[in-house]
Amino acid sequence: MGYSGILFFIIFAIPTILILVYATRSTSGYKIMLLGIHITLLGGIIAIDPDSNLEGFEYLIVLVGLIFSIIGAFKKELK
Repeated sequence: MGYSGILFFIIFAIPTILILVYATRSTSGYKIMLLGIHITLLGGIIAIDPDSNLEGFEYLIVLVGLIFSIIGAFKKELK
């Protein structure tokens, strides 16, 4: 993994953690699930693109999207 892979991971991991922490506090579970579905689709599109070479990080994007969807599904709704 070269410097571009590490840089991409840092640029992707920090916003993902921040979104996960702050979005799960006051956002409904449906919005978090929709965000997870969007992230999953984005990662899937990047994964099947023959011109992308992210050294496997596109599969991590899909995994993060699935995690967001699962967290949104199990989140209790605010009343």
